[in-house]
Amino acid sequence: MTDTYDVVIVGYGPVGQYLALKLGHAGYSVACVEKWPGPYGLPRAVHYDHEIARLLKTVGLDSRTNPIIEQYDNVYRWVNADKETLLDLDWSGVGPSGWHTSNFFSQPQLEGELDSYLAAIDNVDLFRGWEVQELAEDADGVTVTARSMRPEDAGAMATKTFRGKYVVGCDGANSYVRRWMKAEMHDLGFAFDWLIVDMNPNEPMTFDPPAWQWCNPSAPTTIVPGGPGRRRWEFMRLPHETIEQLNTVEKAWERMEPWGLTPDNSVLERHAVYTFRAMWAQPEEWRKGRVLIAGDAAHLTPPFAGQGMCAGIRDAQNIAWKMDAVLSGRSSDELLDTYGPERSNNMQYWVNFAVGLGEVICVLDPEAAAGRDAAMKAAIADPTLAPPPPPPPSLTAGVIGTHPSAGFLSHQYQVTKGSTTDFFDHVLGYGWAVLSTAGAPTDVLSADNLAWAEENGVILTSLGEGSEVGDADGNYAAWLQELDADTVIVRPDFYIYDAGALGGLDAAVTELRGKLYATASGTV
Repeated sequence: MTDTYDVVIVGYGPVGQYLALKLGHAGYSVACVEKWPGPYGLPRAVHYDHEIARLLKTVGLDSRTNPIIEQYDNVYRWVNADKETLLDLDWSGVGPSGWHTSNFFSQPQLEGELDSYLAAIDNVDLFRGWEVQELAEDADGVTVTARSMRPEDAGAMATKTFRGKYVVGCDGANSYVRRWMKAEMHDLGFAFDWLIVDMNPNEPMTFDPPAWQWCNPSAPTTIVPGGPGRRRWEFMRLPHETIEQLNTVEKAWERMEPWGLTPDNSVLERHAVYTFRAMWAQPEEWRKGRVLIAGDAAHLTPPFAGQGMCAGIRDAQNIAWKMDAVLSGRSSDELLDTYGPERSNNMQYWVNFAVGLGEVICVLDPEAAAGRDAAMKAAIADPTLAPPPPPPPSLTAGVIGTHPSAGFLSHQYQVTKGSTTDFFDHVLGYGWAVLSTAGAPTDVLSADNLAWAEENGVILTSLGEGSEVGDADGNYAAWLQELDADTVIVRPDFYIYDAGALGGLDAAVTELRGKLYATASGTV
């Protein structure tokens, strides 16, 4: 028998789980097909930023109060062999999304938390121990065939089929779904082997700052938190070492000796050698008909900026709101064509940023390292010698308007409604939102556009004096002034669709409806 769903998600890591939560909460039937028979208990990702903290809150995880999350409030320091500062990345305080700039966690705990949320959603089914072997697409959907990897089926050729209107491959770097799509990977040629060592010290360890890179040409090393009570070390493979020599328990403990960690005072949770790579599938190939890829299946990011999992969660959010519009019949299937092109520039920004950081630390030649150190120390002494910071990442294609701010991540601040003062999201909810400091958006929208906004759950709010919703600290007024606008339209993934004067809102919404294919055929 074939189980039939709206969406079949291949892979049950954080990206697949997040997508399943978003679609499940929207009321769609979802099958999650995962080849591992049980939860994968070893750490992998350890960091996410303020944008991802805001997204995770939409599915129930509050990074401020959840005990599995360690909010970071310091710099991320890069030092030379003598531990002199070369670079400080400011990861302190909160970011534009209103959440902490950086957060550390242990991936098995995060997956366990998301799994507990999914277990409460009746329309999401999890199938563990089934490895996808074949996809067959037709005009109405995709049939997924998987073989059993479950211990109880050992030696048997047990297979199971799933049927979905769409399939999303969140199945990692070795993605079967990507191979089936024949999506080619663009490789930047940046590849280095690193030994990852995750430790549970018996006593808390103090580092100032807690996250740093030791750019020592004789032994490049990363030292970061691994979530509450945990620490991570990463050691670059040196030319005289082989992967086999590096990937042993003995070598892991040997590397821990200078840090005072032994089997007597700590637990070695994991050691593994990874090849850090920088590559991505061509953006127009992230979708093929009714099949899409996301996360590591679509792109690989070196870990130096802590953005690998973040990029995958951004993919999932982009897919989720568009899939909702398509499956509900409010938008045509063509909306999904914007997924890869939209995500591409933003994703490439972070891959290239991580490569740039990697090129600082992955230097083994002492003479080259000395030149690097001199240039970076000179830039600290005289900031005019430092290259200008790049603009923040943005979307450059797809469902965005014409204002210069369109495609950039929106800001979130505190608002007041009645006796409640909290973040905008927590007071007014999620989805498409129109914010104005110049008056009520409902006063300038046509009847058709008002009806469309109601049908699509668009939040229409005025902020400030005399409004039902107050701008608690005046931050929204200041932000819109920076945008040279008094009204902004924010997408469900929190990126700016457009901004401008309230008087131009009706025309902007009309144009938005066209971009969303508001006259959808309704065929899904």
